[in-house]
This record gives sequence, C-alpha cells and structure tokens, in this order.
Amino acid sequence: MSERIARSISEVLAPGYLAAGIVAVVAAESAPGLRSAVVWGLQAVLFGAAVPLAVVVAGVRAGWWEDRHVRDRARRRWPLLVCLLSVSVGTATGLWWGAPRDLVALGASMAAVIAVLWCATDLGGAKPSVHTLVACTAAGTATVYFGALGALVAWPPAAAVAWSRVRLQHHTPPQVVGGAVLAGAALELFLVLR
Repeated sequence: MSERIARSISEVLAPGYLAAGIVAVVAAESAPGLRSAVVWGLQAVLFGAAVPLAVVVAGVRAGWWEDRHVRDRARRRWPLLVCLLSVSVGTATGLWWGAPRDLVALGASMAAVIAVLWCATDLGGAKPSVHTLVACTAAGTATVYFGALGALVAWPPAAAVAWSRVRLQHHTPPQVVGGAVLAGAALELFLVLR
C-alpha cells in the first residue's frame, strides 16, 4: 500500500510538472499584466519543462532509458544536458526580449543548479534526487511569493516527494538530502539575482 502511494506521489509531483508550475507562478507574479504573464509563462514552460520532458519521453520510446525518471545514474547525462541547454536558451531569449526580471533570475538559477547537478552526476558519480530538488524549489518559490500560506501548502508535498523517492528505493536518504541542498542553492541564487 505505501509503495503504491509513493509511486503515485512520484508520478503526480514529477519534476517536469512541478517545473512548469514554478515558472508559471513566477511569470504570473512578476509580469506587469495578464497578457505578459501568459506570453512569458508559456515561453518559460516551453524551455523550462516541455522541451526537456519531450526529450525524456522520446528517449523512453526509443529505449534509451527505462522510464521518465531515468533512474540509472549513468544514463542521466543526456537528459540533464538537454535540460541545461533548453533552460539556458529560454533564459537567454527571455533576457534578450525583456522577460520579467524574476523569470530571468529563476532561469539563470535553474541553469546554474542543473550545471552543478550534471557535473555531480556525470563527473562525480553522485545521484542527487531531481524529484526532491524540484519539489523543494517549488516549495521555496511558493514561500517567497505567498509567505507562510505558501509554505504551509507547499512544504508537506515536497517532504512527501522526498519520502517517496526513498520508499521506492530510487534514491538513498543522502541523495534526497543532496537534492534538497541543491534546491536551497537554487533559491539563494534566485533571491540574489531577482
């Protein structure tokens, strides 16, 4: 029973979905109007979530990795690199075309942390939890924009994501902590840049 719950949490709160939610919230909260929020939100979701998720799904269909979560550390190189390139291109185009400052800051902090994650995974042999990284980043972002209410709503699901990754034996507790630490670094950088 608890394994089924853990699997459901990992699927419903998967990184691609949460990343789309994070950039949509930041676009909505930082754009000067509804039209601008929609345009910049769609641009950020495209580069920050849709392109990386599409590449991962295509890789699963081609048999390059076992599922959307790419559990095999050795096979994470290319999905992480695609994610890094996509977020970097999205951030650069947003900066060039005048995206809201918070959205550019979020993209820059995401790209920096993905680069660290790629190095840790590919060169360092580590496997920080991307689920936990994105869930904690989402919770931190909710806290930044909505204060105590945002924290109350967002941190319990982030903790559930961390629990689910350990319960499914897709990550060890130190790998989950590693993801949370990277989320903290992403949020710190975001706050500095915004």
